[in-house]
Amino acid sequence: MRTHSPRGNRTAALFMVGAVFCIATMTALAHGLRNDLPWQVIACARSSVTLVVALGLVFWTGAPLVLRGNAALWVRSLFGTVGLMLTFYAVSRLPVTDTIVLFATTPIWITLILALLGEARPAPGAWLHILLAVGGVWVMYRPKFDAAALPLLLALAGAVAVAVAMVGLSLSRDYPHVSIVAHFTGVATLVTLVLSIPVFDAGTVAALAVPRNLAALLFLGALGTVSQLLMTAAYRRGNATLVALAGLTQIVFGAVYDIVLFDHAPDRWKAIGVAMIALGIVLNVAQSRRPNREPT
Repeated sequence: MRTHSPRGNRTAALFMVGAVFCIATMTALAHGLRNDLPWQVIACARSSVTLVVALGLVFWTGAPLVLRGNAALWVRSLFGTVGLMLTFYAVSRLPVTDTIVLFATTPIWITLILALLGEARPAPGAWLHILLAVGGVWVMYRPKFDAAALPLLLALAGAVAVAVAMVGLSLSRDYPHVSIVAHFTGVATLVTLVLSIPVFDAGTVAALAVPRNLAALLFLGALGTVSQLLMTAAYRRGNATLVALAGLTQIVFGAVYDIVLFDHAPDRWKAIGVAMIALGIVLNVAQSRRPNREPT
């Protein structure tokens, strides 16, 4: 088993904090653009910027540009695309912190999926972790399971889709990392571009003509790309459990953005629910060996 030095772990933790800061900032930008641009267009901008960077790295490093690929690669790309789309759908309708917390449950679903596939033994108390996470969501929203609950349910579905994608990533050992990213972002860009066509009306064109909105989209895509690079570096340099725990700081960043920019101050029930979910994630991560994660 590979050991990591204290200095390597500290560096990895800093990389991870930087990665999740980028993710929280990207999510806040998407939330801020929700009244100007459809979520499909925002998601397309996120994936297309990373695709351009990934293609540049593919040609620069000489890595193969994979088009067909194997089943594991397509699982990563297709489910990653679903997760990306549901991320931006959710953040167009939910506060930043809520979206971040719901998608932060991904490690718990990874543990469950690996156990169901027989790839790994479930962590001790895995069902307790799931109960804490699901119970925390219920406490946050106390949903009535009507139309208003749809963003919540789709966000949870997105977290599960990301978990499936990460399991696929752990099984995609036949290709360099940059080739995997290029394949995923290529699929995501194509799908979100097709979904953007029906909503690309005169209002969308006018919104894209505003320099501030266009700059925000490009910055959003750049943040997603940087977060992906930093997260990969973090998992390569440090202990995976410590890195994953450092990633929970994204909840703090999201809460700060919600309070300062959007006046979404959490109430008592939401704070209790977030604490329950965070506890479930911490216990799960501390007791599990998980495949490396990437941001959507």
